[in-house]
Amino acid sequence: MVKIKSIRAYEIIDSRGYPTIEGKLTLDTGHSVTTSIQGGISIGKREAVELRDNDKKRLDGMGVTKAISYINELIAPKLIGVSPQKQQEIDAWLIKADGTKNKSKLGANTILTISQLFIKAAALELNIPIFKYISLFYKKMFNSEIPISKIPTPIFNVINGGKHANNTLEFQEFQVIPSSSSSFTKALEDGVELFHELKRVLEYRNANISVGEEGGFAPNFSTNVDALEVLVETANHRNLKLGVDIFLGLDIAASHFYKDDNKYHIKDKSKPLKTDEYFDFIIEITKKYAILVLEDPFQEDDWDSWKKLSREISKNTNVVGDDLLTTNKSRVEIAIKDKACTTVLIKPNQIGTISETLEVVDLARKNNFNYIVSHRSAETNDSFIADFAVAVQSDFVKFGAPSRGERVAKYNRLWQIEREELNKK
Repeated sequence: MVKIKSIRAYEIIDSRGYPTIEGKLTLDTGHSVTTSIQGGISIGKREAVELRDNDKKRLDGMGVTKAISYINELIAPKLIGVSPQKQQEIDAWLIKADGTKNKSKLGANTILTISQLFIKAAALELNIPIFKYISLFYKKMFNSEIPISKIPTPIFNVINGGKHANNTLEFQEFQVIPSSSSSFTKALEDGVELFHELKRVLEYRNANISVGEEGGFAPNFSTNVDALEVLVETANHRNLKLGVDIFLGLDIAASHFYKDDNKYHIKDKSKPLKTDEYFDFIIEITKKYAILVLEDPFQEDDWDSWKKLSREISKNTNVVGDDLLTTNKSRVEIAIKDKACTTVLIKPNQIGTISETLEVVDLARKNNFNYIVSHRSAETNDSFIADFAVAVQSDFVKFGAPSRGERVAKYNRLWQIEREELNKK
């Protein structure tokens, strides 16, 4: 049986220009795998905690040398000689060793490095693609199979706002979503064409065409509705019918403009909105712009508004919990019971291990609850999350705009899987 020979972690730079962890696992066969860990800019209060050095004299305090020392000096020596097929046992051991609810002792970034390395090493040992190994591992964990029949539909974040851009838009992401009836190849082509058409529309309007953290454009529009109108105009230029060929989506990230006065502050209205006023505004734009995916429309503790909105729009719109749920099984259980939303956003680094992430997927599947697999705003060129999304047959994937290397690495991996695996004769 193949065993682990060594594990080594070190710092690399992520898409923000800050350090993150990359790990390398070498087997006793001489073969090796590497993985790197994404991070968030817009972070929910209940996410698992990244371990950072907080040394202001180095890299703005964002170094991860402490997390790396945990891997190299404490964790790795204990894993030499262990089979990479021991994923579930190692994940459980890491959770126990941390001993906190939010991974604050070892750090979610520390733990996820090891968890992802084990998945990749196990796939390498069996000489199968990562997505196929994750599928096998899921079946082993839950005695249930997820047939792999498609590539998830991409959600392209083509206009960035909120914490993802240095502009005046409060909403965090303005998205275009090709029809799910299309192949991934056609969906990607549509997304790329819309992205470039959007650039031309923005140039015609003398709007800013610089890009934000996730590769989308970051224009300084007066209101959030202005951004939606530009997306409608762009779709029209490509002769794509809104609500048929193409849909719009929003990641509102409302917690970031919900203020201490208990009101929502957006430029679309002349004064801050009380919750009921803001609720009516969200209903209005959701219906007018054929919003298919609506993420974090309310601040993350207002369960009543979430439930009310889901009752009103969930027949036609995926109401998605990210800050609300943070890939946390107990939070998802509450959302399912209370019908607070219809969809959970899946981000492995919000919880810390691949086993725990799959537990959330399994919970969603058993309760007919939708799920969307997502990257993070601070990314690397690692395409692991693309394989994960295929393995669990996510309804959609969120990997940002079809630009910037750390984003397109994921889209290109999905394209490769469709071309080389799903389209085999």
